Amino acid sequence: MYRKSQTGVGMFEVLVALFVLAIGVLGFSALQLRAVDATIEANDKTLAMNVARDLAERIRINRLALNNYITAINTRASNTTCLISNATAISRPTCTGVTLAQYDAGEVVQIAQNQGQQIVMGNCQGSTRTCIYVAWGHTTISGDDVTSCMVNGSYVANAKCIVMEAF
Repeated sequence: MYRKSQTGVGMFEVLVALFVLAIGVLGFSALQLRAVDATIEANDKTLAMNVARDLAERIRINRLALNNYITAINTRASNTTCLISNATAISRPTCTGVTLAQYDAGEVVQIAQNQGQQIVMGNCQGSTRTCIYVAWGHTTISGDDVTSCMVNGSYVANAKCIVMEAF
């Protein structure tokens, strides 16, 4: 009699266990998707920081041409007159601070564009210093408008950008 009243209980326990396992697997899958998104975001930030750092180092080398860098980056100007087509052992580049700034800007803008990023320079919000702004994804910036990245010195929620001071 005891055996007859227990009929089907084993099957029900298996179904409940499968249901609990399915919920666990779905949770793990969602966690994996979030981890992939976080990895992509971290990679984008790293690439943007490298572009901004590259430009900042180039500006430090040619500090007297800071305003030329700002103009060249924001207007996407490029100049290749510094390159020597037939270099010899005694060749010397004929760069000036202005042409070097334009050459550097052209290279940095091209690197940023190849990575799907936008780069501009301008005054830091709430400061007299110069900042480098790099944006990617749905965030768009231009030479005179970085409000989709920063407003009053604070990052805009969900903005995909970084800001670096260039001093």
